[in-house]
Amino acid sequence: MPPGKEGSITLAIPQTAGYTGEVSKSATVTTNDPVLGTFYLTLRAHFKPTETAAGAINKVAGYGKISGAFSVSPNDRWITSAITGTAPATKLYLFNNEKDPVHIKQVEAGGSSFKVTVTPIEDGKRYEVSVSTDPALKPGQYSQKVRIVTDHPTRQDVILHLDVTVFAKVFATPNAVTLGQLSLNSDLANINLPLIYVRKVREAGLQLKSVNSTLPFIKVEVKTEVEGQFYTLRITFDKSKITEAGSYKGEIEVSTNDAEVPVIKIPVQGSFTQN
Repeated sequence: MPPGKEGSITLAIPQTAGYTGEVSKSATVTTNDPVLGTFYLTLRAHFKPTETAAGAINKVAGYGKISGAFSVSPNDRWITSAITGTAPATKLYLFNNEKDPVHIKQVEAGGSSFKVTVTPIEDGKRYEVSVSTDPALKPGQYSQKVRIVTDHPTRQDVILHLDVTVFAKVFATPNAVTLGQLSLNSDLANINLPLIYVRKVREAGLQLKSVNSTLPFIKVEVKTEVEGQFYTLRITFDKSKITEAGSYKGEIEVSTNDAEVPVIKIPVQGSFTQN
């Protein structure tokens, strides 16, 4: 949403089949606020047990997403985000839906992006699953499928889906700029172009060594908002260097003193018309 303006964020659960009881979904919001740069929104819902054809309530030992012989609460999928060097964690709970005990025999983590441990609360009936991300993960997106093997005769597997997006401590928002179609007959010098924010979260010491545009007609002005942590980039057009109408693509390159993110490249595209 535009700087200083209000907007709305909508969270929804598009697929509700198989859910019972308490379910939570979360979203990460990143802003240019130097104090509260990142915050989290949580959507919680309660799904009532479904009725059978005979009208009886289909009761289960626990609430959540059904997987194998167990209900996984609050869900069999955990989606989170992290800053490099941090390790978000959560707990999931397995509830046995069978009359007879069902024991966990083996846990296959399915990767190393997440650490997963299972602890019995009431062996054969209830289990606690502790999940945390690896703090050594580099920026990027990671997915892992965990297989929990039980001794149930026909539904042995409980599957958990884990996803994390890891962000660098230094980043730019927006990470790409689309300027659309602009007329060369307009006053390009006074067009209100979007600001670019470059910041470092949770730490100070960030310095911008240089900022350049690969497009000769785009000028970039750097303003320090919070020394060592938060900068804004204001882009303007130099009409004298626009040679002709047509589409263009280029980049704004930001060189920093950060060892992990020494260069940030922000794609820029748009087009000029004669009208």
